[in-house]
Amino acid sequence: MDGTYQIFAVGRCMGDLLPESSTLQADATAEILLGDMVAVVLDAGGPFRELRGMLDTHGSIGVVKLYLGKTETAAGEEVFLLGQLNPPLVFAVPMASLLAMHRIVGRVGEGPQEEDPTEGAKAVLNAQLDLMSPFLCESEPAAPVGPDWRPVDLDALIRSTTQNSGASLCISFLSSIAAH
Repeated sequence: MDGTYQIFAVGRCMGDLLPESSTLQADATAEILLGDMVAVVLDAGGPFRELRGMLDTHGSIGVVKLYLGKTETAAGEEVFLLGQLNPPLVFAVPMASLLAMHRIVGRVGEGPQEEDPTEGAKAVLNAQLDLMSPFLCESEPAAPVGPDWRPVDLDALIRSTTQNSGASLCISFLSSIAAH
């Protein structure tokens, strides 16, 4: 199974580090290093269930964050620290809440962005990144979580449905997805 796949970034949680509407390349086999951008798929239950209404992807929650390292809670549970820039927040994510965490290895396409960011925009990005620095944990590179997880390839699903059962089934299927 190929380790890479593409994801489409929606939203501004990564500030100017990641322009909205960018297409990213994730690698489900690459080690994750401190400061790497990661594609994260959270179980929609547990401590992150309130995010479900905002980021629901049919039973899981997909986000892009900065990997800040591993640490332990007071109760001894190992957690991954993940940061976002806009607004600056750090999430402590237990392994039990992760379906996948894969390193972003490249940008395939970028959304619209300022051609030459202003000094003010650069200063904001630098301040946002600096606010993550107290949370960087000395830790070894992390192995990817959920190396077999991949997003649903809707284009391939549509092609196989139209080839096998006709366009009306495809339209019916897409309507049922939209209803959920």
